[in-house]
Amino acid sequence: MAAIAIGDCTVSLITPMAGANLYSIVTPATADDGDTVDISTICKAGEIYFATCQGATDGNITAAFTTAGVVTIPGSTDNEARTIFVLAQEA
Repeated sequence: MAAIAIGDCTVSLITPMAGANLYSIVTPATADDGDTVDISTICKAGEIYFATCQGATDGNITAAFTTAGVVTIPGSTDNEARTIFVLAQEA
């Protein structure tokens, strides 16, 4: 397990909404299951409502997240880029 810096990911605001935003975060191709991404610089810590992770091998899996703003990549595959979709308040 390793920490992936948000600067190593491609972050896109998909949908701005009243009170929350939907973000797409694409990890580097070296991402492994169990790795974490600190998204507290883009999302308000403690105000993440939902996170899901899409990968070519594992498909779409709900991702675990903490009140500190850290998302853990789920699944069973190493060395694969993932797209994490996060619904949260903007930081």
